[in-house]
Amino acid sequence: MLKVKGIFFWISILLLMVPLGCGKPGEKRLGNNELVRVNDVAISLEEFRQMSEQQPLEGKMRLLNEKGLRDFLDNYVINREVLYQEAKQKDLDKNKEIEMKVENLRRAMVIDALLEQSLKGKSEVSDNEIQKYYQENKARFTEPLEIKIRHIVVNSESALKEVLKRLAEGASFEKIASLYNVDKSRENGGNLGFIRRGQLAPTFAQFEEVAFSLQKRGDTSEVVKTPLGYHIIQLLETQGTALKPFNAVKEKIRFFLQAKKKQEAYLEFIKEARSRAKVMINEKLWAEEEKREGKSIGGKK
Repeated sequence: MLKVKGIFFWISILLLMVPLGCGKPGEKRLGNNELVRVNDVAISLEEFRQMSEQQPLEGKMRLLNEKGLRDFLDNYVINREVLYQEAKQKDLDKNKEIEMKVENLRRAMVIDALLEQSLKGKSEVSDNEIQKYYQENKARFTEPLEIKIRHIVVNSESALKEVLKRLAEGASFEKIASLYNVDKSRENGGNLGFIRRGQLAPTFAQFEEVAFSLQKRGDTSEVVKTPLGYHIIQLLETQGTALKPFNAVKEKIRFFLQAKKKQEAYLEFIKEARSRAKVMINEKLWAEEEKREGKSIGGKK
């Protein structure tokens, strides 16, 4: 985790670089806690610190030295204030469309804060719950022991475009593999024979995952990229069944159950909140809106 003290150390150095009251004669001097002033708007050290802390991790990393911190002051903090003042002079801050976007963003942030507070801890999943789900849903984690596949593999985007075009036109998968494949499988229409989980090299883990996700004979995959090139996989046959080990699917189950619990908690919270609210709908006005939208969808004016 990025150390906040490191940033504040450089902020202190930066303060020494910004002399107080260095403006023209007659101008108001900078206050002790004013880091910079743009026209009549002062930006305090505390505001600067807040801006720096709101940066993503990559941005914070650039603030860990004197040059990066000064660039942030010059090219972000000051420039942003200069541009904002220019926009205000053109009354863009009073633009109705912008005001609506700002209000929508404000509402979204407030709602997110409410949900984060209200649903905190309600999506936690124990190891026992994960184990129980695994035992009760073994069919979900059962896959073929072996699969027989063929693939098309090319090593350029231009060739891939040609392949995708020909497949879309209904050309034979096997024939395209015989014409385009850049490996030895070209000799037998891309046929790779039967494979098992873990049989392929680690660099082909995604290839294997996609291949085993195919459900029915003749199913074809999306494009998969490996060190060899761009692949499209076709399932030819399945053989036997195998249950995925618990440890191989544990974290996927955890993620699924967390999302499920969070959604259930959210729906329950909404239900309770609505029960406390008085909601009235102008059905007559809504009927007119539905009618108008129906005409719009039908292409009528």
